[in-house]
Amino acid sequence: MAPHAAVLLSLLALALAAPLAARAADTHLHFFLHDQVSGSNPTAVQIIKGPGSASNALGGMAFGDTTVIDDALTETPSATSAAVGRAQGYYMMSSQSGAVLMVCVNLLLTAGDYNGSTLAVIGRDDVTATTRELSVVGGTGKFRMATGYVMWRTNSSSGPDVTVELDVYVAALNGSSTIAADAPVSPIDGGGGAGTGSGSSGKSSSGAVALLPYGWANAVVAAVLVALAGCVW
Repeated sequence: MAPHAAVLLSLLALALAAPLAARAADTHLHFFLHDQVSGSNPTAVQIIKGPGSASNALGGMAFGDTTVIDDALTETPSATSAAVGRAQGYYMMSSQSGAVLMVCVNLLLTAGDYNGSTLAVIGRDDVTATTRELSVVGGTGKFRMATGYVMWRTNSSSGPDVTVELDVYVAALNGSSTIAADAPVSPIDGGGGAGTGSGSSGKSSSGAVALLPYGWANAVVAAVLVALAGCVW
């Protein structure tokens, strides 16, 4: 291999490793979700009724049934224990042959160091399985650009009402690479251009640099691949 090609390959390796280095150590969160369908003040309300046959495994739900939720998150299985947040989103019966839900929910945290932060969770929930794994696909606040997974277990049930135990394992950008909360909004998101207000210098009004941690790495990867294409081996 030509010497200059070896150097370019080294740069490529560094560029690919940079996003991993920007990740923080995993955070483990543990709490309980209370899906309350019955009673005078339910936290789960069906908004779509599917045409299929009902499944006894899911309290009479049929294929296509969709329920919107604003479920409480608490520290322990008791619904009266300390509140730590809300689970807001929906689930739907997504299988014609089994008790399987498609879950799409935002976990809004309202206590402790993560107060105001959210985690976006999506995945397949086979309620007949003891443990189900769902994906963390994003987040806000201290969990910006989060990735990870949730171990989802039924703790108890009473008729249609269910308590679910959640173990959340998530990694987000570390402090040196986090976009400042008051950073200017990009034109793509509907904000002003680079020359608008305090954003013209690339810094927020607080002086924190508004970083896009992966953009430069992608540019380096593209440049290295183009250079490699022209190498003589």
